[in-house]
Amino acid sequence: MTMTVAQIQSALSREFTTLEFARSEFPMLTAWGVRDESVGVHSLGFNYLAALGRHLGFWAATEFPIRVGNTFVRPDFVWWSKEDQKVKLIGEFERFESGQQTKLVDKAKNLILSYESLNHDPHVMVLVPWTLAGTNLVGNETARSVAYNGFRGPDGRMISGIGTDASFVLAHAIFGRTSEHVRLLEVQL
Repeated sequence: MTMTVAQIQSALSREFTTLEFARSEFPMLTAWGVRDESVGVHSLGFNYLAALGRHLGFWAATEFPIRVGNTFVRPDFVWWSKEDQKVKLIGEFERFESGQQTKLVDKAKNLILSYESLNHDPHVMVLVPWTLAGTNLVGNETARSVAYNGFRGPDGRMISGIGTDASFVLAHAIFGRTSEHVRLLEVQL
């Protein structure tokens, strides 16, 4: 049975509140810690979110290309329904530091362009900025606003937001530093 948008949101909320799946299947994120170098945290983060999709009964892949006009956007993780073979969720797991609100807005725009390109099939878009504890998260709501209300594309065309037709989840993954490693402490919705 295909999960509804509400069921997907509930499953994400439950996981982000408890980190039960992350602790069980990705201890390097939650317990062991990982060096904050190259794209190690990024790679583990989006693989965790793809694996969560598989755990919930979806087909899931990482960095799957979606054609948007004459180019491609590669969301970090994509979930498909096994029943109807449609994309149900697309998401990004992105490093964030204070003052990088534009970076998150650009990621939200890419998710909405992918949503539009996929004929509005993915009913859930997820943006998970990851940051170190203590980072100022003020201003990130602009990304949510772009997702729901739309934006003007590079060609001047107005790109509609998702309105009430889909869901945009903005969840902040907060990491703590221990000596030379970082580990996931919590995910704030």
